[in-house]
Amino acid sequence: MTISRSEISYNQILQRVVNSVKKDIDDQIVPAITAAAPEYVQDRWGMSIQQIIDQLLSKWTSPGFQKLADRLASGFVRTTLSGIDREQKRSFGIDVLQNSPKIRASMQAAAIQNANLIKSIPEQYLKNVSNSVLANMRTGLLPREVAKQLESEYGITQRRAKFIARDQTAKVNGELTKQRQIDAGYQFFKWQTSHDERVRHSHDEIAKADVGFGVGVYRWDGLPTNEHGQKIQPGSDFQCRCYGKPVRNSKVAQNRKAA
Repeated sequence: MTISRSEISYNQILQRVVNSVKKDIDDQIVPAITAAAPEYVQDRWGMSIQQIIDQLLSKWTSPGFQKLADRLASGFVRTTLSGIDREQKRSFGIDVLQNSPKIRASMQAAAIQNANLIKSIPEQYLKNVSNSVLANMRTGLLPREVAKQLESEYGITQRRAKFIARDQTAKVNGELTKQRQIDAGYQFFKWQTSHDERVRHSHDEIAKADVGFGVGVYRWDGLPTNEHGQKIQPGSDFQCRCYGKPVRNSKVAQNRKAA
């Protein structure tokens, strides 16, 4: 199941948000730090820096950005579903003509969650920058050293955005794939791993187990459990890259008869 394109596209969107925030930091916060150097003895320099950060926080938590985050999240979910539909039709012959109430509810929930994650990126980034800058200026760190710390915060935020893209692509893909297959009349699925060294041992065991329907075959309403005893479906576990291949009832009947 190819989900890498969705992940790459979503990561690019989130990285653009991160880079836009970084530009504001470079354009406004860094010059203010330099102006307060070398001894940071100017009156109220801390309040001056914080005022700039507060203004940026206001910008990146504004109704305008929140609406943008909502659109980006909705676009990501719609694109993911379109990719699922193309793959399901190409690989398994599943042709869905309309969205069921349950698929619409799943899409709405996924869009809300991802909008909240997008909104959290600038806010968390700027709060971390504020803590880093004020703490380092209090110790008298030179502007170039403070700038290094800002680059570190940038890297952390980039990695967080990349993680969100990877994790949410897998989760949303798994949730919508499940509902699409159920809507198409498939009660069973075969747990498929990525067949590489990154596959969890517990997921590999799930793919090899036979609970009575065939090797690696489960009911969508009878999911397997992970090593923590939690019921999981392909893609729902932390950075899981597994996927569910639809299995016809007739195939399950053959497997049970053979067993």
